[in-house]
Amino acid sequence: MDDDATTVIKMLQALKSETCRRNSGVSLRLSNAGLSMSNLGPAPEDKSSNPRESKSPENNSSPLKRRRLDSTHSSTFNLSSTSDSTPGTPWEWRRLKGELVALRTRLSHTEATVNQLHKIRREIEEVFERDKHMLEMQAELDKQTIKQLELRVESSRKSTHDAREAQASAESELFQTKSKLEAKILALMTENARLKEINVIYSNSEEFSSSPKPQEDNSEIQAKLEAADDRILELEGRVKELVSTQQELELQNLELQNVRMKVETLEAERALWEEGRSLLARAARANELEKELQLAREQINNLREAVKGKLLLEEQICNMEKRLEHTERVEAKLGKMEVKCEELTSRVQEYETIGIGRNPTDLKKEVHRLQQAEVILMLEEGKLRSQVDALQRENDGLQRKYDETKKMATDMTNSTEKLNKFIIRLQKKMLLVSRERDSYRQQLDLYEKEMTTLEGNNAVTERIPALERAVEGYRDLVEKLEADLATVSDPATLRAKDECRQLREEVERLKGELEHRALKGDFNVNSRILHFKMNPAAIAEQQAEEKQKALLQEVEELRARVQHGFTAQGGAPLTTSSSFQAQELAELKQSHEIKIARLKEAFKASSQEYRQACYQLFGWRVDRTKERRYKLSSQYAESPDDFLFFHVDEGVDLLETEFSSTLGPLIDRHLIMQHSVPMFLNAVQMELFSQQTITNIVG
Repeated sequence: MDDDATTVIKMLQALKSETCRRNSGVSLRLSNAGLSMSNLGPAPEDKSSNPRESKSPENNSSPLKRRRLDSTHSSTFNLSSTSDSTPGTPWEWRRLKGELVALRTRLSHTEATVNQLHKIRREIEEVFERDKHMLEMQAELDKQTIKQLELRVESSRKSTHDAREAQASAESELFQTKSKLEAKILALMTENARLKEINVIYSNSEEFSSSPKPQEDNSEIQAKLEAADDRILELEGRVKELVSTQQELELQNLELQNVRMKVETLEAERALWEEGRSLLARAARANELEKELQLAREQINNLREAVKGKLLLEEQICNMEKRLEHTERVEAKLGKMEVKCEELTSRVQEYETIGIGRNPTDLKKEVHRLQQAEVILMLEEGKLRSQVDALQRENDGLQRKYDETKKMATDMTNSTEKLNKFIIRLQKKMLLVSRERDSYRQQLDLYEKEMTTLEGNNAVTERIPALERAVEGYRDLVEKLEADLATVSDPATLRAKDECRQLREEVERLKGELEHRALKGDFNVNSRILHFKMNPAAIAEQQAEEKQKALLQEVEELRARVQHGFTAQGGAPLTTSSSFQAQELAELKQSHEIKIARLKEAFKASSQEYRQACYQLFGWRVDRTKERRYKLSSQYAESPDDFLFFHVDEGVDLLETEFSSTLGPLIDRHLIMQHSVPMFLNAVQMELFSQQTITNIVG
């Protein structure tokens, strides 16, 4: 890395020295040609004259900007001075072209060096990226080791906490067993003292008793005493065993505590040792990285100096290119002037060939003649345009008349169609009336024949005036319909038909004239009406569609959020806004469910109350078993099996049951003959009520 940095510095120094030498040569040549040194901008030595500023990148930023501004001012001055002093001799042009070639070669060399420097910079950046990646990996490993150590510390804390809890539980158990054993020892000691007292009392009683006891009682008491002694010895042995076990348990607990303390101290020493080793490795690596970082900073400073030199060369090249562009513009302008001069000479020759002459008076006369001819042509053009406008207006008037006549023709056709329909309807009505009249005439003839045969029948004589009045009414109706038919076929309708026919002929004539005008080319038949693309209606329609799409998208997002909030509880967490919206929707849903439940309960209570009221008022309990089937149970029925079934669809049908089979007479009377279901139910209720009252009276 050090060798690369030194080679780059040597290359930059060589480049600076070469640029200084070439700039000095160019400035000397330009001064000999009559150009000042200020036109080329400041020399690179002025830019790198302060070595302290070149070393620190922070101090270089402001002077560099200031020098660029100076260079722009000098370049503008340079351009103005070059525009004032344009080289005119071919020798100067060749000299400037040579300088331009030299500058282009320098530019190519500079670009090659800059590309090489960029390549070196990319390599350095790759090295930096590798080191950065390695450092990031090392940091991740350190984090993982820290996490592992934290987990181990946490597990050791948990194990110590568990061990302390186990120790506390063991101590409590030991204390409980110890207290129990002490209680047992105290009980045994009290029992032993009691037995000893009994033994002393028994021995005293044997000594001072006047009446001797039988031998059997003595033997029994002696056996009891021996058994009590054996029991005391056994209990004392057990007490000794328990005391020894207690001492062993205490010793084991002490050993366990010592071992756990040693394990904790060893684990802490091991963790400290591992942490020290990792810190040593990181410290060694940090020294190496600091050295590499220092080298990289030096290379970056060198690259910045190279970039400054490149920017300086680019500014000089820009100035030279501007000068070159100016000279090229001057050459182009000169070429244009030569071409214009040739064109003018050619035009003069054309005028001479035409015969106008070289005299200005002849040219003036020719121009005056051409102007008069132009005026005459413009007058003719105005006349033709006025004729075209008149023809256009006439065409518009004819088009309007054609539209009006077409509208009148459609109205007349509609009115004639209505009149024809009305006439057909009247004819049909007349036919029906005539047929009805003939039927009534036949009936009258029959009635007259009956009258002749049955002259003594009063009922028939009473019906004859009524029939005559009906016949008179029908005669009036026939006369009215005939008058309507006459009014339909009056001269006014005939005139309307003639007018409609004339309008149709005029429409056909106007169509032929329009086609003839179109063939002549008076107007364009294929002309179309253009509408604005961004008209208000299209904009409003587009906005409405966009708003609808946005609302649909918002609805879909809300559905997805609600579904995600209710179903995917174990997935990714929602955002605060979506969770808040989901919570609001859940609360709203819960409130609606509560309202629906309350409404169901209220409806159930009201329906139960209504059914109970109907049962108490009308005496029938109505239950719906299936769709369109209802079960009726009477209040006065003897058993729950006495009920009726009805099927309600378009009518009411009684279905057969055991109870309905006993109601044959009521079914025949009320359902078959009278077709009344309410009367049937009232009759059944009355019969059940009478049976119930009879049984109550008998009871």
